[in-house]
Amino acid sequence: MKKFLKYTLLFIFALITENQLWHNLTFDNIPLTIIKVALILALFELVLKPIIKILLLPINILTLGTIRIVIATVGLYLATFFLDDFHLDDIFSVSTTFQGFQIPQFHFTGFLGYLVSSFTLSFLIYIYNLILIKKEVKK
Repeated sequence: MKKFLKYTLLFIFALITENQLWHNLTFDNIPLTIIKVALILALFELVLKPIIKILLLPINILTLGTIRIVIATVGLYLATFFLDDFHLDDIFSVSTTFQGFQIPQFHFTGFLGYLVSSFTLSFLIYIYNLILIKKEVKK
């Protein structure tokens, strides 16, 4: 139960952070919908994802582990499928200049939008887990 609550809180923070980064998540009823999405993603992460990883083990070996990103994308798609309050929009970026380098504009639609959002959520969850582990070790 502690692990489920931990992942739910991590997903709440990761969803809010990702929405601040990409501005592609739409929540109709903000606090309640974010909690529902976090519950679905935590349930997927702890229950369904290990089962899917075992079933897709041969494909995972053939693709050298890149299928894991697609598996995480399925969790995000399930959240949008089950909740009418939650929508994932396209990811747009304007071209910018950073330290003299020109960064071109990019546009992710459809599956690529889900893939980039899923990758961002996974990265944020990883970073938040690192922060929590360092806090627990100091005690």
